[in-house]
Amino acid sequence: MGNVMLHVGENLSYDNEKIFAKTASELTDYEGDPLSVICAVNENAQTRLETHGIKDEEFIRGKAPMTKEEVRTVSLSKLCLTEDSVCYDVGAGTGSLSIEMALRAHQGKVWAVEKKEDAVELIRQNKVKFAADNLEIIEGLAPEALTDLPAPTHAFIGGSSGNLKEIVKLLIEKNPQVRIVINCITLETVSESLETAKEFGFEENEIVQLNASRSKAIGRYHMMMGENPIYIITLQNPGNSNVEKK
Repeated sequence: MGNVMLHVGENLSYDNEKIFAKTASELTDYEGDPLSVICAVNENAQTRLETHGIKDEEFIRGKAPMTKEEVRTVSLSKLCLTEDSVCYDVGAGTGSLSIEMALRAHQGKVWAVEKKEDAVELIRQNKVKFAADNLEIIEGLAPEALTDLPAPTHAFIGGSSGNLKEIVKLLIEKNPQVRIVINCITLETVSESLETAKEFGFEENEIVQLNASRSKAIGRYHMMMGENPIYIITLQNPGNSNVEKK
């Protein structure tokens, strides 16, 4: 936000009064008097949407996988975030879901965990673009990368690298009432998720299969082009999830 204009008033009404205006980027090393007031004006401020589902094209994208808009919207709905939620996004990819989680839980905290270096860089770029200051990025493999993080109230698992059971075990050790949403593309991951749910005995165990299609203009006609079908699995044990953070 280097182009934000800062109107600075130092020692107002005193003999050494100083009033000036410069951009934030020009004042990063400025040492002013402690008796100061600043008015920040952002002429390029944009209205932040309060609905789920930021357009896919709004995100900076590379070769890393991204949870598409329709799937992201339903997954966020299933998470049931609050403004102060403490969230994990495991296998964050480009960070599209991390960004939306951070915007929804604006008084909370979100950790995006991703093992691939190129994807981590995309998350950093998207964090800056969407000014998601409450988003922290962890480069590493779950569950090891989650060990030292505070206990979550919510967790989204978009990729587990074959460690789904171990990840879920750690999550419920940190918070027995954590709300978990898992996105599965393959039937093998669905099977692994169901086995994990059964092993840990989640009382809430919901599966939604989502098939979405988007129209594509072909001349004067429109053809529906199908996206990959997704299984959205929600797991939680009832109770108070506001646990002491470890």
